[in-house]
Amino acid sequence: MSYQQQGVVEPPVVAPGAPPALEDDILQIEALSYWQSVWRVFKRDKVAIGGGVTIVLLILACFIGGPAFAHALGHGPDELFNDAVNIGGIPVGPWSHVSTAPYPGAPGHFKSVLFPLGADSGVGRDEFLRLLYGGQTSLEIAIFATLISVTFGLLMGATAGYFGGPIDMIISRLTELIMAFPVLLFIIALSAVAGPQLNAITLGFLPNGVFTLTVVLSVFGWFYPARIARAQVLSLREKEFVEAARMVGASDWRIIRSHLLPHLVAPMIVISTLAVGGNVLAEAGLSFLGIGIQDPISSWGTLLEEAPQYYLQDPWLVLWPGLMILITTMSFNLLGDGLRDAFDPRTAN
Repeated sequence: MSYQQQGVVEPPVVAPGAPPALEDDILQIEALSYWQSVWRVFKRDKVAIGGGVTIVLLILACFIGGPAFAHALGHGPDELFNDAVNIGGIPVGPWSHVSTAPYPGAPGHFKSVLFPLGADSGVGRDEFLRLLYGGQTSLEIAIFATLISVTFGLLMGATAGYFGGPIDMIISRLTELIMAFPVLLFIIALSAVAGPQLNAITLGFLPNGVFTLTVVLSVFGWFYPARIARAQVLSLREKEFVEAARMVGASDWRIIRSHLLPHLVAPMIVISTLAVGGNVLAEAGLSFLGIGIQDPISSWGTLLEEAPQYYLQDPWLVLWPGLMILITTMSFNLLGDGLRDAFDPRTAN
């Protein structure tokens, strides 16, 4: 077997009369695989790596830190505390110790609990815990909606690009219809007509409203991955390796699954990272308008919905959820930009 077949550079030619080269002195460079070359480019992008690390820390803080802090603080995100609301209905500020008395002036001795970021509104709930549990809701919607929309869009785009003809025409017209559909008006009408019934669908483990928003964002978010996948498959279906697969009798679906979809992994990964940030913003906007997640379920959008009425007395209530949304979307966008550069063969040097 030659050096090229082993993925090793041939040893240098020794000039006549020169001392024989030692085996340890021969430079051997192993050939890099595609994913190794992608990682080599990506790890040089410190900003993208910082975005990825921030995403991991956010997920750990919300899904593991939320229950851990609730246990440590001795109360949950939905518990109400009368002492957490000042005169005039203004929530207490950061780092406040709040009495657990059931009503002001109740007889007996009651312990105090800590509100690290103050109360969330005039009903007296812990802003810090609701911020962490709200992150669970927002991230669940964003990630689930992205997975469903990208998977469906990938299959639709690959099918349209490979088969062409009437199938391509039908899928392309459907894609254009989804792109032109007035999504916000549809969500408002859906919320008014069947909002409570749809929000009650939890599948046994989701908070109220998560399933509804996930489905809505998935239905109206698959067109972009579909267009990208269709364009890629149109350029790949006439390649020699596809023709060779047809000649040996491979079925159309086997060609799509085994020969075309692997080429779409890279662009779909980039699209997914960017789509998660967009879905976080979409959930926050819909919940802020009152047609997304509904109180008492916490999300970053519902926290923003309640905050503006206290922005003069307690501007921190606007800052905390807004900062979490900003950090999350920026981290996903930076990660997506880094992955896009890493998957670009022009940067592999």
